Amino acid sequence: LDSTMESLAFVRSVRFLGRRATRSTMLLLAALLPCLATGAAPCRPIHVARGGASSTFMSAAAGKVAIMVEVEIEPSRVPEFLLVIEEDAVGSLARENGGCLRFDVTRDVDKVNVFRFYELYKNDEAVAFHKATPHFAKWRDFKASGGVVSQMSSMNHAVFIG
Repeated sequence: LDSTMESLAFVRSVRFLGRRATRSTMLLLAALLPCLATGAAPCRPIHVARGGASSTFMSAAAGKVAIMVEVEIEPSRVPEFLLVIEEDAVGSLARENGGCLRFDVTRDVDKVNVFRFYELYKNDEAVAFHKATPHFAKWRDFKASGGVVSQMSSMNHAVFIG
């Protein structure tokens, strides 16, 4: 009981410090903190009522892989890049048998030759399949030809999917 009360006090302080926190975030924190404080593992799935329906954030993400990429493109090659990355994104969603769940491409507000991608795949096998496709090969060839000035990427296990 004491750890639960401490957890709720912490949640209230988070709410006070960060007024942007939603009710769902507060419920999530309240459910996780006792597990973290006691070292209990694994914590049980978290159910949060949303519009009358219950959703399980963690089970929706189970096994999914997210890839985040930031690239700086050679300024003179931005138009070519846009064609290549559109083909990769559209091809990923349309021709990978549902293995690619999401492929977002964004452009930096201040640096017009910097782009970020967010890709979500069903599992590691779907990522491997993606890297063997013709539309990914065009992206790989673009990079090899010097179109990318710099690139940072990370592969991540999905935790929550909204």
